[in-house]
Amino acid sequence: MSTPKSKQTTQPAAIRGKQIQGLIRQMKQKIKKIEREGEVIPREVHIIRYQVNRNQKLYYYYKLQSASPIFPMATDSQKKLNINI
Repeated sequence: MSTPKSKQTTQPAAIRGKQIQGLIRQMKQKIKKIEREGEVIPREVHIIRYQVNRNQKLYYYYKLQSASPIFPMATDSQKKLNINI
C-alpha cells in the first residue's frame, strides 16, 4: 500500500504569503469600487433559480430571495386603494 504524497511547491512560504496578500488587496479594491458605483444588495440576499413546468415545457425563473424582510410591511390602510371613478 503506497502512502499519499503531499503536494510540494517550489515557492517558499514567504513568497506565497505575499501573493495571497496582494490578491486580498486587489479583491478589497474591487469591492470598494463596486460599492462606490451604486447600491449593493445585503449579504443575506441570494439569487434563487426555480423551474415551472407549463404545457410540457420547462421554464426557468430567477429571483432575489432574503431570509429576513427587506422592505417595511404595509399597514392595512396602505394596502387599500380607494379609487373613485
